[in-house]
Amino acid sequence: MSAQPVQEYDPDDPVEILRVLPEQFHDQFLAEYRAAVEGAHRVEGYRALHGLLRLWRLTAIMYSDPGFEARLEQVREAARTGSLEGTVPIEDIVPDWPDRLRRR
Repeated sequence: MSAQPVQEYDPDDPVEILRVLPEQFHDQFLAEYRAAVEGAHRVEGYRALHGLLRLWRLTAIMYSDPGFEARLEQVREAARTGSLEGTVPIEDIVPDWPDRLRRR
């Protein structure tokens, strides 16, 4: 048995983000990541780096989903035409939505 520490899975790890993110977005991610790392040299910049990694993790998941582009196009078309077909009220998805609005 090795004395090496067990590395815990971190979905916000930049390596993991690049693994999931389609290659066409790698340059943009790396540029934004480098800028955020530079900003994180200041203590107040840490949260921005953390937020950027979380946003890119979610973006990677979104773009790597095979049906995402088709769903995105459907939403764009619905927005262009003003159609509500296929939509769901936010209250059905986020049960406490009215409370969240009041907290803002």
